[in-house]
Amino acid sequence: MSKTQSLLGHIPFRIPDIFGFSGVISNREASEHSAMATGSNAQPGILGDGSVAECRAPEGLHVAFSSQEVTPWDESRFQHVRKLYDATRNKGVVQLMRDTQSDRLVAVKQMPNTWIRECHEDFVREHPTETEMPWQDIGCTRFLNSVNFRYGCSLHGVYRGDADTYVTTSFATEGDLFSVAQAGHNPGPEREAAFAPIVVQLLTGMRQLHDMHIVHRDISLENVLLTKEDGPATGTPGGEQVRVIDYGMASTGRVFKRCVRGKASYQAPEMHGDQEYDAFLSDTFSVGVILYASLLKDYPWLSTRPGGCKCFDYVKSHGFRMYCAKRKVRGSDMRVAECISEDLMALLEGLFALDPAQRLTLGEKEFPADRRSVWDEPWVIKCREIAGGCVNI
Repeated sequence: MSKTQSLLGHIPFRIPDIFGFSGVISNREASEHSAMATGSNAQPGILGDGSVAECRAPEGLHVAFSSQEVTPWDESRFQHVRKLYDATRNKGVVQLMRDTQSDRLVAVKQMPNTWIRECHEDFVREHPTETEMPWQDIGCTRFLNSVNFRYGCSLHGVYRGDADTYVTTSFATEGDLFSVAQAGHNPGPEREAAFAPIVVQLLTGMRQLHDMHIVHRDISLENVLLTKEDGPATGTPGGEQVRVIDYGMASTGRVFKRCVRGKASYQAPEMHGDQEYDAFLSDTFSVGVILYASLLKDYPWLSTRPGGCKCFDYVKSHGFRMYCAKRKVRGSDMRVAECISEDLMALLEGLFALDPAQRLTLGEKEFPADRRSVWDEPWVIKCREIAGGCVNI
């Protein structure tokens, strides 16, 4: 059973019965989760308060890491602790290991050399239709480290053995948002307050990525991790720090056409049309899905493809607010609209605007100053107050 189906809490491949009907959808590849995260050394680019100085990612994200930096894998240096999960899209596995040189736990993504190849150019030649690029993920991570991006991963090293390549990063101690979304308070005011600092960090991190001209294109519950580390407070009650990971589908382009990326539940509806779309705004739609799923313990829909999910078809016909008035909260007879605050409803409605021109932005500097963003929304303003001002935008 995939993570999406697990979160929905229903039998595999069935739409939840929220209006008194059920429908069957097609099978989809289980999403790949990455548990790689950490802080990074101070470098020019991101200021000490977490705000973005003027910096721009290289046009080709893979160039920030040279394949000449790959070193031989020393099996005696890394002690296996346990398997974390399968890295399905990359034909490999992610292991938790202890680096005996630094005496720290690290996440090690192990991929066959026959898959990852010698470098980015070899990978593209061998897999011309692949949409997830491992060398691009490595390069983007290295670039983000170089500008001290607070909400990114830290790359410890890339190593090669006789059969496999090993990418080592820090271990995220608290897991991913998918796991967090299934636990904690039931939907309501307490849950909204508990998630407020995490939401502010996520919105800040995504805004900063866009201001560096990086669009993620696969942001999801699985690609947001939480970790506890020594250092200054981050605004979360337990000291958890948000890490945005997995840049294999990322790009420094902004406008795309007939280019669908990401997981089915998260894809902005304009991706499925024939017109050009703004990837800043499609990322923003995906962030809305993360917020909904985190705060309601459920996905809002399984697909945004036309005819792919009756839930999203209802939203297109009747609007998100009416959908929430009909939709049942998972494991309850209550409706979504009864469980969330009006301020949260307004925020989600803005993030899910079907017309991208009407959608809330993340406050990117590329948009006009008078374009409404998430930071203008009362719910987010309250979240920042709960976070105690520890998170800067």
